[in-house]
Amino acid sequence: MKMLPQQNVMSQVAKISVPTVALLTFAAFSAYLADLTLAARALMWMAGIKLINPFASKLPFPRLIHWAHALTFELLALIGVAFLRFVPTKEKIQGNGRPILLVHGYMNHSSVWVLFKKQMEMLGFGPIYMINLGHPFRSIRTYAERVQKKAEEIAKETGRNDLVLIGHSMGGLVSSLYAAALAPRNTVTDVITIGSPLNGTPVARIGLGPNAREMQPDSSLLKEMREAMSRRKDIRFFHLATKSDQLVIPGASAVIPENSNFIYEDLGHASLLYSPRTAHQVAEWIAN
Repeated sequence: MKMLPQQNVMSQVAKISVPTVALLTFAAFSAYLADLTLAARALMWMAGIKLINPFASKLPFPRLIHWAHALTFELLALIGVAFLRFVPTKEKIQGNGRPILLVHGYMNHSSVWVLFKKQMEMLGFGPIYMINLGHPFRSIRTYAERVQKKAEEIAKETGRNDLVLIGHSMGGLVSSLYAAALAPRNTVTDVITIGSPLNGTPVARIGLGPNAREMQPDSSLLKEMREAMSRRKDIRFFHLATKSDQLVIPGASAVIPENSNFIYEDLGHASLLYSPRTAHQVAEWIAN
């Protein structure tokens, strides 16, 4: 496993990537020369917000700048989510370390994990498994039972009882409920939630299905899940959140303060899946 750099306060905000800004600027200039005015403006906007974002704390309206950064690149992340949904992927299992299971979120698919899985493998982790939860509008309890079945299959295949669960959005709730309420003792070591509405989100009020109702702030399932989590001293729970989350509002509701957590300033909900910062923070937690 590779040595991992320690996260610091500055990791809450994306650092300037000179190659990225230069590439965006070059692309914008090329688009302008080709008389693609709208594309040129969009690329220049992306280059500009990428350049300004790291200095937001020293400028007026820092939260507005971080939100603008998050929204700008969230559009790209959503395009990526849609694109990956239709790209055939073959799950390749490699590695002989602690098994990791990735659990996707509401109305999503295991394909959203392709880049994150690759990043984690490059950091030396594996085997890494993914699961499709199936029908998008079922109870989180039903999904937790499906994770239970998958976890049993992984334990049988690997011969290990030290599973790490990583869930994005609703997938974090599914993972937490399974680990806290269904998993036998000493079979799950860590649960890492990424942008998961652990304390609910008002946006869920406009969602469809019982799982949407279970993600509302007053949900009895969430209360039951949090209570069960507090009793599982054999499992480490970690939470990643972002203040610029467009779906989990406020962003801090994706955190249970008693557990280890990290809150970003400038990432969107879907962007959490693709940021290298996410993979490195998750890797640091698992390694330690």
